[in-house]
Amino acid sequence: MATWVSKEIEQSINFARVTEMSSNLELLASQQSPAETPPGLVPGNVERAMATNFGIAITGFLCCAIYDEAINCLVGVVYREIRGRFHDGSTIRTSPLRERIEYGAYHLFHTVNGSTYVVCDWSPNGGSPQFEGALH
Repeated sequence: MATWVSKEIEQSINFARVTEMSSNLELLASQQSPAETPPGLVPGNVERAMATNFGIAITGFLCCAIYDEAINCLVGVVYREIRGRFHDGSTIRTSPLRERIEYGAYHLFHTVNGSTYVVCDWSPNGGSPQFEGALH
């Protein structure tokens, strides 16, 4: 049997969910997109990836990543890039990819230039971060 809910009740339920969610700041911080992350901080999904022992040196962590099949590379927003070439929140394009490794929920990509990137999340709905010209 279907239950009918009025628009007013549905809106109040949705408002209650939003109010409940906004009181949990840790949850909100973990759901921030790279563009919403204040300078010096990283998104929660990057923090979780950084806490993982991958057993190899990681060059950087990518958010909103997309795979560019035409040139076999990744484009994404990088955080904690260890070589000091890119600031947190910079959009980069990696050098061509050599190998992909699945590690739990993560995908690690080795590039032909010897870097290893962890993809923390993929760009939703096929969207792409704005590429600003910083090449790996």
